[in-house]
Formats: sequence, structure tokens, C-alpha cells
Amino acid sequence: MLKTYSKGARRRAKKNSLGLPELAGGKTRQPDGRLRPTVDRQDPARLALEVRCRHAGLEVTRANLREVRAQWCGCAAGRAMASAVTDNDERARLWDAIQHMRRVQVSYDRAIGAPGRHAKCLRLLVPIEALSADAETPPLDERTDEEKLRDANRALMQLEGWLGYTDKTARSEAKRVIVDDSEARDIAGLLSALLCIADGLAGRRVMVWRGRA
Repeated sequence: MLKTYSKGARRRAKKNSLGLPELAGGKTRQPDGRLRPTVDRQDPARLALEVRCRHAGLEVTRANLREVRAQWCGCAAGRAMASAVTDNDERARLWDAIQHMRRVQVSYDRAIGAPGRHAKCLRLLVPIEALSADAETPPLDERTDEEKLRDANRALMQLEGWLGYTDKTARSEAKRVIVDDSEARDIAGLLSALLCIADGLAGRRVMVWRGRA
């Protein structure tokens, strides 16, 4: 029995005989016009997790891929914090402190009209899964520019007050790592500053001195 080919298959065969390249991203077909099975491309989310593993110096395994799904594994400050803290509840508390410091700095920069910092800095990292607006999405900010500047100044001064309960070196390390997203060199100092911020966020009336001699 003679094989019959569709017009499309004959056109493709003619193009191939002329040496014309296939279009990028096009689906390959067999001579009879049927789609040829192709290998699925790797999930972009998995690729991102593999990069996180490499940044953290971890082997790419299922267990480590699950570990680095946490938000704090996406930046230098979060990785440094997680390398020294094993309890996930404590990690979450200190990650809130990291995010708060970034939010305060972003709000202050915007309020004074400062140019945007490097794209890598101060981004509020989000889960890999897509997010959508819901009942918890913040409402539109209708404050005046004067109100925004006043609130930004107040928040920054409050943050500086909390950081005042650790030593100068720890304060500088926190700003360098959290604000500039630089690799941590003094993890103990970073943790000291984060604990001070966490104390402030918790509303502690009596702050604890966490500085080093």
C-alpha cells in the first residue's frame, strides 16, 4: 500500500530538500505530517532553585531543592541568616526583620526623590509561584508627599533607634548586606542587628543590648 502525505508535509519536505532551516521554536514533524515527540524544556522554577543551591554551596538534590524554596534563600542577607539559624520559626522572624529594613529604606528613598538603587538591591523577594491580588493586598496609598516624607522619616529614625542596641560594626554590616545585597562577612554582627530589629517589631518595651565589646 502506497503512503500518502498531506500537502503540508510535502511542502516541509521540499523546504528541507532546499536546505532551508527550521523556524526557531517550531514543532518538528515526521514525514507523514504527525508531530514528532519532543523533550520537554526544564521548568524555569527548578532552574531558579538550582541556582539558589549553587549560591548556597549546596548539591542539587531533592532535599536541598526543597530547602532553598524558602524566600530567605534568594538574597545574600537571607542566605547568611539561614546558614547560622536552623529553626524555621526563628528564620521567619529574622526574615521579617530583613524585609522591614528594606521596606523602610525603599520608602525613605522614594520620599526624598532619590534615584533608584541598583536593580539587585532592596527588592522585596517573593515566592517563585505567581502572586495575585487578594483581600490582604494593601490599598492604594493616598497620602500626600508631605505625609509620605514624614512617615518615612519616622520609620527610618525608629529603625536607627533599634539598631542602636548593637555595636557600630554590626549596624554597618546589616546596612551593607541588607540594603546593598552584598555578601556577608560578619554573620554574627548581622544576626545581632537583625535580633534588635526583631525585638523592635515585637514591641518590646525594654530593649536588650546585643552589641559586642
